[in-house]
Parts: sequence; structure tokens; C-alpha cells
Amino acid sequence: MTDDSPFPSVEPGGVGPGPGTVAETEVVGLTAPYDITGEDRRNDLAGLDGIPQVPAVGLIDASTDATTQMAHVLIDETVDLALDTFVVTPQRLVDGSVMFHYGIVTEVSGRVEGAEMATDTARLAAATLPGQRFRHAEVSWIRTSPERYLPPSSGARVWIAQGEHRRRALFLDKMADGEAIPLGLDMGDEVVFMPYSFLNGDKGGHVSISGKSGVATKTSYALYLLYTLFETDAGVAARKGNAHDRALVFSVKGSDLCLLDRRNNRFVDTDPVGVEAKRQWQALGVRDPHPFSNLDVFAPAEDSDPGVTPVPQIEVRDKRDTRAYGWSPRSFIEHGLLEYVFDDLESGQLSFIEQVVRVQLLRWCCPLAGDPDGRVVMVSPDAQEHRPGSTWESALRALQRKQPVGAGMGVVIATLDDLVGFIGEKVTEGSAGYDPLWTGSVTASTTQAFIRRLWKSTPRLRRLVRAGLAEVDLKAQVSVVDVHSLHADAQRFVVASVLASVWEQHESSTAAGRTFVVLDELNKYAPRSGGSPIKSLLVDIAARGRSLGVILIGAQQNPSGVDRDITNNAALEVVGQIKSSESSELGFLPANMRARAQIIAPGTMITSQPLLPAPVPIRFPFPPYATRVSEVLESSADIDEARSLLEDM
Repeated sequence: MTDDSPFPSVEPGGVGPGPGTVAETEVVGLTAPYDITGEDRRNDLAGLDGIPQVPAVGLIDASTDATTQMAHVLIDETVDLALDTFVVTPQRLVDGSVMFHYGIVTEVSGRVEGAEMATDTARLAAATLPGQRFRHAEVSWIRTSPERYLPPSSGARVWIAQGEHRRRALFLDKMADGEAIPLGLDMGDEVVFMPYSFLNGDKGGHVSISGKSGVATKTSYALYLLYTLFETDAGVAARKGNAHDRALVFSVKGSDLCLLDRRNNRFVDTDPVGVEAKRQWQALGVRDPHPFSNLDVFAPAEDSDPGVTPVPQIEVRDKRDTRAYGWSPRSFIEHGLLEYVFDDLESGQLSFIEQVVRVQLLRWCCPLAGDPDGRVVMVSPDAQEHRPGSTWESALRALQRKQPVGAGMGVVIATLDDLVGFIGEKVTEGSAGYDPLWTGSVTASTTQAFIRRLWKSTPRLRRLVRAGLAEVDLKAQVSVVDVHSLHADAQRFVVASVLASVWEQHESSTAAGRTFVVLDELNKYAPRSGGSPIKSLLVDIAARGRSLGVILIGAQQNPSGVDRDITNNAALEVVGQIKSSESSELGFLPANMRARAQIIAPGTMITSQPLLPAPVPIRFPFPPYATRVSEVLESSADIDEARSLLEDM
């Protein structure tokens, strides 16, 4: 202690001075507060490891409180410290060790110290009033190393986090080797990462992407994530090269997503967009960006007679490179797809009769002898060789053991119309085939409501259910299922039926890898109010999918319209430009970031992930694959084929 200390001293163990007395001994435990105009112990960094050797960009503002949550930084006049920059500031602890605070710049402001009124601005500009210009950065702390809840040191130097300090700021030192997935580039063109374990279900799963339609590039970012996982070295390493992982993409707004295996004509060295995109991909560690390399495209089968070779309805690509999809009558009955025909079966009588009919269809169903296209014969259980049980499970086991029967044994079902007509006969009181076992003793009005809904849906689903159609199978690494040309009821049916098949495989542990599902317009399939079978399925996937290997990458224009059980289960939350009316749904963002989400530029996304306790805005590159017809880069083979066709005309 120096002789000029403001604290009177007492000898150890002595008695301190009383009021008005002169101190002669030192009080145990009291030390003099250090004067930063002299020796500054906490900010003396000499001899400490890890101190940056480049010029600092500012100082922790000593005129305001620096807390464990945030602090203000006085920015050096020779530096332009921008928003979203990661920074680090060290201090010497009492034991002589060093502690680092890592943060992100969340706001930048500037003013002139000395100006008290607006009119002072003119006098300051004319140099008739003294003043000092300064700029402030508001920094939110995201981590300390070592992890201790202490504030940064006022007056301490602040550096831009680079090298090992940036790794710590992004928690890369907490990620296992090879599990860092690049989410994109921050505003300084540095890579922002996320641990794969928070995406694949090990520690967390699912992705929720929100933003305005056509502006927020929601689907584009979902495709970027898939591309990173399946087509880049980082993604393959994170997935440990699992050849059984699959991606399922529903094309709900148009057929543009059916072109992901085609090169983008702007991704060339003669286009400034392509040049910039290549630079960004290289910054992300991707040296040779290319289209998706292992892709299957499915389109709904065109309407035709049962058994006719199905032709996919698609205009943006060769039908020969596209697979038609649908369901045979046997597949429809065996997988219980009747429930997905309806979108308004609330719990109650309508839901009950649907379940009864679904089980009865399974009990009556028999394969048609000599038919390879999925036709069935409806035979009374009393006339079958082995009477099937009355539960779904027992009836399903019975169907799988049944021997094919001849057409004369019952009613042959080849189309959806055949099936609906048969159901109508069984549930309509007064009809020749009426059977009370098919209605579950519900009222006649409930039965009529049920059959009305069924007849209403038939024209919209007719082309999807007939003999000779094949279901969607996920043999390729990435499968795109086009539903955009279908009626909304048919879209819901297809999405639910395909998802139900995937979910069944994972529940029964027959899926060898993970399945990543990209679904836009979640508010249409899982609205916050009301209930439906597809909503129940999506809620179940959101709740249990990560443990079973099904990861939902959902997108929505209005997050307020999506069931909270789905959005709340997402480990990675991504926000593009969003309506002001929807900002209240973004509770994971601080107030200033919610306001910023309303005005950010298209292509900029704000990401929030569990490991990084602060949201980080990112950008992602223009894709090497086509996302619309006008972007397809024609190959020489395509051009030669087109010329040949013209010459033959």
C-alpha cells in the first residue's frame, strides 16, 4: 500500500481507529482502490497468454456500467467497427490469470460530446464550440473463458475476435472434430458454424425458417442446408459419410425445385453474380460447387385408366427423368390412408366413423389373383378362409398372410371411385349393401356428413389412387416430390401419406439413416388452431422425430399461424425479412434484432442456435443448382437433341 492511500492503515490484528482518531494500524482485508491514472492492475496484460498482437479497436466505456450481459465500447477513430462483428476483451484476474470476454456488436451509435442542444451542431461544425466526436458500440457478451460470471474491465482494450479467439466466440472448441456445419457467412464474410449434433437429433433437432413470401428466401436457405449436408466435405464429414441418410423435399409452390440437379446458368465466370457466389462458396470451404448429384424427382401421375403405365405430369424437365407417383387400392387400404383424405376430422363422431371404416376396409381387403397392379377384392370376413381380427394390427397381419382370390369372390376395386362407391354402399342406411358394422352405430346425420366429405374429395384425389401406381420411395439421396399442381386437399393427402410412410419406417427401426424433410407453408399443414390427421403427424414428428431420426426443416411465412409445438421444438431458428405483425412471435430474438428483422435485405437471415447464446445474422451464397426454369444451363447434349428434334419436324 502506498503512503498516499486514502484508507488509514492498522497493523494486522490491531484495532481500527475510532471517530476522530489517527490510524496507526492496518485493517485486515482492506486494500486501496487502484487509480487507473496510475497502475491499472486488471488492464495490465503484460506476460499474459493469448493477448492479440494487433491494434485494438476500442476501449470498454468507463462512463457506463459494464455488466455480465453487455457493455459499451468507445470505438477508435481509425477503425470502422460494424454491426455483428465478434469482439474480445481480456482482463487480469486477482490470481494473475487472464479472462476473456467474447461478444457480438449489436448496435453502433455516434455523437459529439459537448453538444447539448440541436443548434450546437452548427457551432461545432464551425469550430466555434469545443467538442469531441466519438462512436459507441453496444456489445452483448456471449461467452467468457474461463467460464465465470464477471463483468469486463472498464477501460480495457477491445479487439476484433480472430483466429483462436473467433473459434472460442463461436464455441468451435466445444464442437467435436468434424461436426461443425457452416450456417453461412457473417457480415464480415467469416464463416458461422453450428454443431451437427444440434441438427441431427443427438442433442437437438429440427429447423424453423420464417419470413415474408418471396423476400425472405426461406426455401433457398433450406436447400442451402441440404446442399451443405449432402454435397460438401463438411456435411459429409459431419454425417460420417452415412450413405443411408436421405432428404425429402416437397415442392409446394411450383415445379422449380424439380431442377436441383441442373446447373445454374448464372453460376459462371462471365456473370458477376456467379463470380461473387464462387468466392463465397470458397470462403465456406467448397472449392467446386455443383448441382445436387443424387436426385430423384417425383410428379403426380397424369389421369388415365387403371393399369396403364403412369406418366408424370411435369413440364420443366424430361418426363423420362421423372417418376410418376400415386397409390394403388391395396396401398391405400394397407397403409390406412383414408384418414388423410380429410382435413377437418376433429375428435368426435366423424373421426370415429373414419376409424371404423378404415379397419373394415382392411378386414375385407383381399389381393386379386394374377394382378400385379394393386387391385383388391372386397370379401366379407365371414367368407374368408381365416377370419381377420377386429383391431387394426390383427387385420393388417391377416392381410399380409392372405392368399390372392378370384374376382368372383367379391367386389373388385381398381380406382378411388370404386372404393368410395363401395364405402357408400356399406355406410348408407337403406342401401342394398348397408352394414351397421361399418358405421360404429353413429347417427345417420354423422354418416351422411362423412360420406359427403368423401365424395367431395374424390375428384381431387382420383388421379392419385388407382391400380398401377407406385408410391414415393426414397432410394436417391435427395427426393423431390412435386405437389404444386394438385388441389390443396390433394396436396395435404400426398404430404401426409408420404410422411406417414417415412415415419412408419423410422418408428419400426427399418430406416438405416436419418431423413431430413423440407416442407414449406407449414401453416397450411399444421395450423395453430383446429386439428387434422396431418397436423397430428407433424406435431408427433416435431416431438419425437429427433430421437427416431426424422428431422423437419419447416418454413412458414407467418409463424403465428403454425402450431407452437412444432416451432418450439426447433433447435435452429432462422428468420428472414418478416412482417411487423409477426415480430412478437420471435421471442428468441432481443428487441433490437426483432426490429431489424423487419427491414433486413433479402438473402440475409438471422440465425439462433442452442450453443451460441446470441442471434447471428448471416448470408449464404447464390446456388450452383437451378431453382427456376430460366436458370437452367443447357448442356451441349441438350442443345444437340433440341436441334435434332427441330430437324425432324
